[in-house]
Amino acid sequence: MGTPALASHSVLVSSLGYSGLEGFEMFKHILVAIDGSTYSQEVLPVAIEVARKFDSEIFVLHVSEHDKGRAVIYSLETPAGAAGMVGDAVKKLRDLGLAAKGQVRDMAAGHVAKAIVETAEANGIDLIVMGSRGLSDVQGLLLGSVTHKVMQAAGISVLVVRPSIKSAPVTNDLVPSSRD
Repeated sequence: MGTPALASHSVLVSSLGYSGLEGFEMFKHILVAIDGSTYSQEVLPVAIEVARKFDSEIFVLHVSEHDKGRAVIYSLETPAGAAGMVGDAVKKLRDLGLAAKGQVRDMAAGHVAKAIVETAEANGIDLIVMGSRGLSDVQGLLLGSVTHKVMQAAGISVLVVRPSIKSAPVTNDLVPSSRD
C-alpha cells in the first residue's frame, strides 16, 4: 500500500529517499506566474529549485490587465515594461542553465486566473507556481484572489509560494492607533 500513496507525492517521496520512481515524469513543464510585486519575486527561486529537481522546462507568464473606460482601453503598465519583466526572468533562468521561455498575455481586468489556467492547458504544463500575499483563507476567498481562483480552476497541481517574513509588509491593521 505504501507505493501508490507515495507515488502521488513525488516531492515528499524524494525527500524520504524513495527511489521507486524511475521513469516517473512529474513536473516536466512548470508555469511560473509573475506580476512584478515583491511577493512574486520569491516565486522564481522556488520554481528554479523544482525545475532542477525534476529537470523541467519553465514557462514564465505575466498577465497584463487592461480595463475599459467609456471610449478607451487602458492598462496600468506599458507593454514594454511587461515584456521586460518576463524577458529578465527568462534570461535569469537561461543563465542558470535551465530551459525557459516566456509570454505576456493581455486580459481584461478580473480575468487573470482564467488566463493562467488557459495558458497552462495550452502548453502542457504539469505545475503552476505562483505567489500569495499571505492572506488568510477567509480573506482570500472574500477578496477573490487570483491564487485562490487558479487553485480552484486548474486541473493540475498549484504550488503557492507564501512570502517570507522579511518580505511581507508590516501592517498595523489590527492594532488600534493611539487616536482611537
